[in-house]
Amino acid sequence: MFSSQVSATDADSGSFGAITYSIGSGIGSLAPVQFSIDQYTGRICTTSQLDRDEGPNHYEFTVTAIDGGGLKSVAYVKVYLDDINDNRPVFYPVQYAASVSTQSLPGTAVLRVSAFDKDVGQNGKVTYRIVSGNLLSLFTLNRDTGVLSLVAHVHDRAGTVQQLVISARDAGGLTSLVNAMVNISIVSGTVSPPLFEQAQYFFTIPEDVRRGSHIGSVRAINSPGHSDSISYTISSGDPNGYFAIGISSGLIQTSIPLDHESHPVVILDVQASSGSPPAYSSTKVKITISDINDNTPTFPTSSESILVPENTEIGTVIYTVHADDQDSGANGRVQFDIVSNEDKTFSIDRTSGKLRVIGSLSFETLPRYDLKIVAKDSGAPQLSSTFTLIIHIQDESDNAPIFDTLTYRVEVKEGTAINTRFLQVRALSQDSRDNHITYYLRTDGDSANFGILPESGWLYVKSALDRENKDLFSLTVVASSSEGDQRKTGTAMVRVCITDENDNAPKLSEDQYFFTIQENIPPSSPIGRILATDRDHGINSKLTYRLFPAHSSFQINSLTGNYLPIRQLLQWVYSREFSGLPSLWSSGNPR
Repeated sequence: MFSSQVSATDADSGSFGAITYSIGSGIGSLAPVQFSIDQYTGRICTTSQLDRDEGPNHYEFTVTAIDGGGLKSVAYVKVYLDDINDNRPVFYPVQYAASVSTQSLPGTAVLRVSAFDKDVGQNGKVTYRIVSGNLLSLFTLNRDTGVLSLVAHVHDRAGTVQQLVISARDAGGLTSLVNAMVNISIVSGTVSPPLFEQAQYFFTIPEDVRRGSHIGSVRAINSPGHSDSISYTISSGDPNGYFAIGISSGLIQTSIPLDHESHPVVILDVQASSGSPPAYSSTKVKITISDINDNTPTFPTSSESILVPENTEIGTVIYTVHADDQDSGANGRVQFDIVSNEDKTFSIDRTSGKLRVIGSLSFETLPRYDLKIVAKDSGAPQLSSTFTLIIHIQDESDNAPIFDTLTYRVEVKEGTAINTRFLQVRALSQDSRDNHITYYLRTDGDSANFGILPESGWLYVKSALDRENKDLFSLTVVASSSEGDQRKTGTAMVRVCITDENDNAPKLSEDQYFFTIQENIPPSSPIGRILATDRDHGINSKLTYRLFPAHSSFQINSLTGNYLPIRQLLQWVYSREFSGLPSLWSSGNPR
């Protein structure tokens, strides 16, 4: 757990010199919920586990110190995350295939294997070595680049296939869980690989096409005098399994839904092979996934509350609205409008989102405004979302309690025990004759899960929390004080974000899977896909697949669930039945 401390001093004595601390937003960002601060000591601690590899590598926020008289000072805090060696190298692709001629000379580069490590610096530096298969010492592997080269003549090895296993290791000593498997065909010098008609292919497809839609075809032809059938495979460039290729046709089609926002361009490496042992050639296929207007503008929160003095000058910017649209071009261009501003007291810049006062404010006439602000994109059809800004007008002569911040943001884990305290709010009385303040929650749909201690302001969990049912709660906390027979109240908002716990098991899309394949299918050809989902969030929902027990003829892509053979099947047509969790496999019987 990380902890640090900020400290402020105050020359006043007594209650005026008592300092409390709170975390606020940084420049252009919201206050990070990954940190909390002890309001009395200034000690900053993490509230959840941080992952530099999956999230930001630093956090920025402000800390406000306020004394008992309401005077404030703000410090800027920036927290950098140091990397630790918590990731293993991962090969992509896992299967490699190439061919070399018996006329190839020592020193000829055959192929390059590649593994990626999410860590940085030395922790992410990967080296490679041949684990097995190089008994004849025909090849050498550059430990730093992963380039595999010939080191001996192979003129007497025509018609053989060399199978190598290569592992990757980072500088911290972690090795790849799944090693790369390399098949190298040694073909006669008279054999030429099939040649593609184009060195590179270009296709464009909208992101909303249906699964199985045709994108385009690649085509290779054999050299004169050779009539072997040609097989096509996607060798790399598609770790997410967006596309599949017809083994004999070269027709590329979609295999899962596409998403322009995640991958606007995919560049596939496609191999063509023919003969036995096969000779290989390759081409590049660049697929541009064009954008459609499928994302609605999104506000950071659905509502917000601010406090504005009634003597605020006309023309003053009191708030800036932000909304994000993940689409590109006109589809992602956002403009703002106020849709509930009958008395024309406020105006908004349609592009920047700056909200200004353009009319006089009066606490006695109208103490509160609920502005509905809509964000619209410029796509067709046009998409929009609505944000509510609650504006409280502060009376110049009002002595109502004032909270140390108008909006609190806090994270609470789902499954947190009942009666667990998670946040203490604090309000100060402006009436020197009465410093006694009590707290309560305004009754609404979100308050049922929480309670507050009236004397101390501690919020606590009152009923079970489940992120999968509801992940964000908006609470209104009221601070109450008395001035003679008159009761004064101040309010603040509390945003409670429910964080995920790994409390859901993966669920398969089907109870059973059946695959049928033909004999002589080339190794690494996809024959089906296992799909599973997990209701959890983030890393808790990230799935990997494996066969248990391992099978000598088949393997599954650990990231995509694609099921494929790892050696050529010559005699049997196999049917395999998959059931249970992704780690459970029923071997079945050949038929």
